[in-house]
Amino acid sequence: MKNIDNFGLSLFNKDSTKKIKLNEIDFEEIVDSGILDSIPYLGDAISSYKGVMNLRDKIFTKKFIRFLQSFENQTISEKEYNDFKDRIVNDKNYRIKVTETLIEYIDNFKNTRKIEVYSNLLTAYIEKKITWEYFIKLSECLEKVDLNYLDIIPKIDTTDGKEVQNFNENETTGEANLESSGLAIRMSVWSSDIYPTKYGKDLYKYVVNDNIS
Repeated sequence: MKNIDNFGLSLFNKDSTKKIKLNEIDFEEIVDSGILDSIPYLGDAISSYKGVMNLRDKIFTKKFIRFLQSFENQTISEKEYNDFKDRIVNDKNYRIKVTETLIEYIDNFKNTRKIEVYSNLLTAYIEKKITWEYFIKLSECLEKVDLNYLDIIPKIDTTDGKEVQNFNENETTGEANLESSGLAIRMSVWSSDIYPTKYGKDLYKYVVNDNIS
């Protein structure tokens, strides 16, 4: 990915992508129409290699814009926002680390909701609710989990009523997905009781429960 600095700096183009109607334009049009030219940093990043962009590059560009639109809607304390911005702007190694991580996971996410809620996770990191290392771990969990089942987390976050007498197939499918994603655990091979892991509870907390639309 060329011009990685510009992708990182584009995080602070407040409200600059609102005019782009992603649901009304395909990824070819986003790049070829020139609609990005007026957006600071992002426009520079795209224009510098527009002529050699392949299909995957264009799909990623649309994904990244979707992430930026969601991030622009986050409510972050002014101090924490400015601290993060200052470090991104002034510390190139940090800027590259953060930007490469965002690019890697945004590129891997296959549905739009994951891309949108990923900004909630970044916000949790910016506000120092989680460390960078933990942000990476929850990013890995988010990549693996089916978001349709993440709402199960608060339901299983209890020690009550764990004697299973009958079960719902859809719910057990969701529990299996949570287990394989590292978000829930079965404490005993002799029991069907399932409990959320710390990763599961925190991913639910920062991605679903604190969702800012």
